[in-house]
Amino acid sequence: MDLKEQLLYGLPAFLAPILIELVVGLVRRKPAYRLHDALTNVTMSLLTVLGSVVIAGATFVFYGYVYKHHALFDLAKASPWTWVVAFLAYDFFYYWAHRMHHTMAWMWGVHVAHHSGEDMNFGLAVRQSALGELTTWPFFVPMALLGIAPEVFLGITGIQLIFQYAIHNTYVPPLGWLEYVLVTPSQHRVHHSRNTPYIDKNYGNILVVWDLLFRTYQPELKDQPCVYGLRSSLRTWNPLTAHFHYFVELFQKSAACARLSDKVLCFLKGPDWNPPSLRPERFSGHPDDGPSATFKKYDPKLPLPVSAYCVTQFFSLSASILLLAWYLDVLSPTVRVAALGCVLFSTWSLGAMMDARAFAWRQEWARLAGIALLGPALALMEGAPLMNALPILLHPVLSAAWLLRFRSAFQEGAYTPTGGPGALAA
Repeated sequence: MDLKEQLLYGLPAFLAPILIELVVGLVRRKPAYRLHDALTNVTMSLLTVLGSVVIAGATFVFYGYVYKHHALFDLAKASPWTWVVAFLAYDFFYYWAHRMHHTMAWMWGVHVAHHSGEDMNFGLAVRQSALGELTTWPFFVPMALLGIAPEVFLGITGIQLIFQYAIHNTYVPPLGWLEYVLVTPSQHRVHHSRNTPYIDKNYGNILVVWDLLFRTYQPELKDQPCVYGLRSSLRTWNPLTAHFHYFVELFQKSAACARLSDKVLCFLKGPDWNPPSLRPERFSGHPDDGPSATFKKYDPKLPLPVSAYCVTQFFSLSASILLLAWYLDVLSPTVRVAALGCVLFSTWSLGAMMDARAFAWRQEWARLAGIALLGPALALMEGAPLMNALPILLHPVLSAAWLLRFRSAFQEGAYTPTGGPGALAA
């Protein structure tokens, strides 16, 4: 089974707990999910799968090359001690990779997508950046130099990934003495919180020893209930904004500096660093949302028919992303680029609909028209018979007919939810 198959076949194993947690929340009458937040999280996870099919495959080849040609030791794959060494090494390097993603601005620009979620649940665990692999793989190359075989590395990665997923949990309380042995859901709730005492704490994945050793450990405090999200919240459901909003802000900050050294250091220093030559009249930044005690989640209330339309388009988009990930390596370059463009535009359009953007209705019309024209053409370019290409028209035609029902609401301004999106969502 190749890496692509592992990613795609493993996806249901990660999505199933979300459904279980959803049911638990309904039974306990304490829901852990909000509809549009969940749609955003899962869409981002699917984009991550699509990105990983390309990026992770390339980085795994590089890892294998280093192991084959530059390994310092010959560690037996079947030896339990090799797996113990690999486990400890991975956990150690994960700590530093995670910490650097919080303390270096350009790396935070990738990682911030994960922290922009404002609900602690398994959905937040799959809310990852599609570019994440680009900034994490270099931290694990030393494992190849140690002589840890790619097969062992993949096995340990799987174990660590499952544990990392499990600690995104809002129901499990602090676990007593285990809080000083393992990274627990309680510690990870702290890590995702915007409360001042909790900022930049608890970077570990499985073993808490690294946080204790490097003084980044912080237990959950009784007088500080965790409030999740960013100090400057995203105020949008748009997955693409979640991916790139901080890079826009970072380039704007750099451009507003008078000195070249400060322009460069904007990317290398911490996210909160204030350059001495920054010109405030050219850059005001994204305003802090204030104390966590008074923080309000972004939670626009959309009319039920609009939410139902968004859910339907989400399933269509999800199927498109998975199909593209599966057939990516056999599509022609032209079709690959066109299909990827359709997926990204559809992702943006879905976010605009959920955010109740003024242009969302017209943009959605343009998207459906594009699919109606481009979809069959791409299918024919790939050799599909005409009769098989025509059914692709069915989705945009039916969607357009449904969308007509919302036209008056858009034109009359009735489609305006409470808690509208902020400027960075544009």
